[in-house]
Amino acid sequence: MEEVESGKEFLSRHKTALCDEAGKLVQEVFPSKIKTLDKLCKDGRFSWDKVAQVKANAMNGEKISVNAYLEECAALLKPYMQEFMDHCFLIKTWVTLLIPKAEDGDNLGVQVQEDIVHYCADYSYNIHEYYARFPSEYEGRAKVVQKRHKYPDDTDEMFKKLIQEHDELYFIRLRFIAEKLYFNYISLYDMIIKNIDKIQKPRNDSHELYFTGH
Repeated sequence: MEEVESGKEFLSRHKTALCDEAGKLVQEVFPSKIKTLDKLCKDGRFSWDKVAQVKANAMNGEKISVNAYLEECAALLKPYMQEFMDHCFLIKTWVTLLIPKAEDGDNLGVQVQEDIVHYCADYSYNIHEYYARFPSEYEGRAKVVQKRHKYPDDTDEMFKKLIQEHDELYFIRLRFIAEKLYFNYISLYDMIIKNIDKIQKPRNDSHELYFTGH
């Protein structure tokens, strides 16, 4: 008969796997994401010198359609947002499982753990909020087009300018999200590396699973 795994053994096995996954995430994935997002903001698709290209793609001649450049930017950014939310969940779960039971004494390490959990939840929620706003960008552009049909006497130049201004603002929001992702990753990375001992051993008598920070 197959031996039934106890609850304690089950939890210990999963905590070990989670610790290994969190260690790889912090030591390997976070630095890679930080470098990639920094490059995107400074000299990549989201750099300020791309504004002219955004405006140039605002209208396809007389045809009104989506801005192809912005569509590419959003498609590029969404996977980073999805990954970040997953990464926050992993770090939050890992740190939560390391929090010891409440008791008197030195709780500085516990406070550090709770701060990390809070930041992960807050950062993830903010990125989720930005993600949920993508449909409103199409709605906003559609309203501009509706105004064109409602006020046909307005000049073509005025309408073109309105579309360009809308698309430029959307681009700025996409760039802000890229910068926000960069900031969130580097902030979490910094907090975890600086406090890795307190996170993994919040009290002197704690006995937890560790990964070695840089």
